[in-house]
Amino acid sequence: MKLDAVRRACAALGGAAVLAAAPALAAPPAPDGGRAPDLDAVLLHESMAVSADGVTRTVTYRERMVRRDGHVWIERVPPSGAKRAHAGGAHAHEGLDAARTPPSRGGAHPAAAAADAHAGHRHFDFDSAARHVTNDGGRIGVEYVDAAQRTVVAVPPAEYETTGFDGSWDNAFYITPPSQLKRLAAQSKPGPAPGTRWYEQTVGAPRAQGTNRVLWSDALQAPLVVEYRSADGHASRKLTLTPAPRANALPWRQLQSYTRKAYADYLD
Repeated sequence: MKLDAVRRACAALGGAAVLAAAPALAAPPAPDGGRAPDLDAVLLHESMAVSADGVTRTVTYRERMVRRDGHVWIERVPPSGAKRAHAGGAHAHEGLDAARTPPSRGGAHPAAAAADAHAGHRHFDFDSAARHVTNDGGRIGVEYVDAAQRTVVAVPPAEYETTGFDGSWDNAFYITPPSQLKRLAAQSKPGPAPGTRWYEQTVGAPRAQGTNRVLWSDALQAPLVVEYRSADGHASRKLTLTPAPRANALPWRQLQSYTRKAYADYLD
């Protein structure tokens, strides 16, 4: 959940890739008079990077997304056996963080989260916590939920970037906002399913040269694929959205018994 650019530089449009100017196009229409539909989905994130010393690093992980009017819930999907592995080596990951390619939620840890857990200082793991973004009449809020500790931490706007949230409701709700598709060129050939279409853009920024591609679904009002590939083949990032069965219980309505804390409680 690190490196905010990967999710929020155009909502995974290639991480470090900068959107260059492209012909303005009409944004895809939303169904039902402009209101985007509810959405339950699994997001598969895949990235590859080749370092200057020739080492190839890959990252693959999944997230669950639940989207309703005024709410977006994103939580990491752990692999089977992850809880046992975490219990047996809760701090083994600390030495690996610098070596791995960061996942998509960005920002530095709060000071408390970087502290040595063995020193007795409890911390909140924003990287693995679920993120709940709300929009109440234009007022944006974000909170992080640790199900294992049954704790909810509200984050003030001044600290959004620190925890990996860019403050954009459209980025959270649509992943790739329809307005950003106007800056990409629609391909003449439709996508693989009715109501889908590929959008593409060549990026020529000095530090990011390559291609952004988005497979947009008009019905879902969300991208089915968002990918970036560098011109030299040394970096690639891909997000694949797969619709999932509708949630029987909305996760943010299951938090009544959770302890609620402020972000400041975890700062040194």
